[in-house]
Amino acid sequence: GKVNGILRVGGINSFTNGIALEEFTCMRAFLNIIKSDEISECEVTIYEGKFHQVKRMFQACGKEVVYLKRISMGELKLDESLKLGHYRPLTDEEINSIL
Repeated sequence: GKVNGILRVGGINSFTNGIALEEFTCMRAFLNIIKSDEISECEVTIYEGKFHQVKRMFQACGKEVVYLKRISMGELKLDESLKLGHYRPLTDEEINSIL
């Protein structure tokens, strides 16, 4: 994803410790900073997916998400051949991996 503003090590620590939001504290997450600049790039690994959680976690750290892309969900990886907004049925193997 991309956020407005420079990401620092303190942000990594905040994600690792769990960020308190209004109604719950997020489980620990992992923030990998790819590029730290006026628009920073990063990867975030979460273990729960509550309502707009990633955007809200960054907001709690004073950052605004400007681009967010899910690349996997559990064992399921994004099919890079799909165009934006398109989908395909899951294979039997993919279905079995989530059951």
